[in-house]
Amino acid sequence: MDNMQTPESPKFINQDEARIRWLKSLETRDHRRYFKSGFKAHEQSVGAFLRGSFNLFAARPGVGKTAFLFALAYRQVLAGVKAYFCNLEMGVEQMWNRLACLHDESLTLRELNEGEITNDRAQYLMSLSRKLVGFSPLFFEGTEFRSLIAATQAEIKPSSDAALFIDYIGLFTMKGLGPQERYWLISECAKSLKLLARQLDIPILAAVQLNRQLENRKDKSPTLADLRDSGELENHADSVFALTREDRGVLEVDCLKNRHGPLASYSLRFDGPRVAIEEFE
Repeated sequence: MDNMQTPESPKFINQDEARIRWLKSLETRDHRRYFKSGFKAHEQSVGAFLRGSFNLFAARPGVGKTAFLFALAYRQVLAGVKAYFCNLEMGVEQMWNRLACLHDESLTLRELNEGEITNDRAQYLMSLSRKLVGFSPLFFEGTEFRSLIAATQAEIKPSSDAALFIDYIGLFTMKGLGPQERYWLISECAKSLKLLARQLDIPILAAVQLNRQLENRKDKSPTLADLRDSGELENHADSVFALTREDRGVLEVDCLKNRHGPLASYSLRFDGPRVAIEEFE
């Protein structure tokens, strides 16, 4: 027992150590300190996603949460970041339909879901699939929250060039908890995801639902109070973005909270046939 080492207790960081750590973080050029979204409109309005940050994207059903979050993940892969995508609404096959439409603008989601696949088309899609391997996030299909945490901790090395995407938080389950403990479940998810972002030193980007009451208001501009299921979501998030789409072809993005920058709004193009989010030219 005398030979057992006790874990080092946390301590306060003195000013000199903090100063040295800060200077080292500024001078390290080969270490990604922030992650650009891939959309110029986002960077110009609110800035990039920082390491250790927990970022929420909220919308009503059908507005484009999945399309926007997946567009962000796709652009991270293009930038050399390893993207991990937990989708609780769709399987990998459906997400690859979207990936194909993002990568090839000539494709439509309906064609891939319903269209007849001729021999020539099959050969083209086979060739495309080989290319898409280099542009695809790694997918997690489970719904149990603690399983996702364990898989993420096992897969992602701290401070690596990686980002975790979750679509969406409200569909998680947790062993031992029933529907009546939904508020506690969402609160625990919010707290744990923020701590996970800090622990792994990566950005986490997650989708959430907005309350239905928003649709009954005269002023339909979303606020932080409209986040569904738990106030802990807004408390633990570093940034919160509300997505709306009054015009079928325009996705409006409003930043409601931003610990690391300004509050602002911007617009992106929603390509309905591809269900893809693009920058306006």
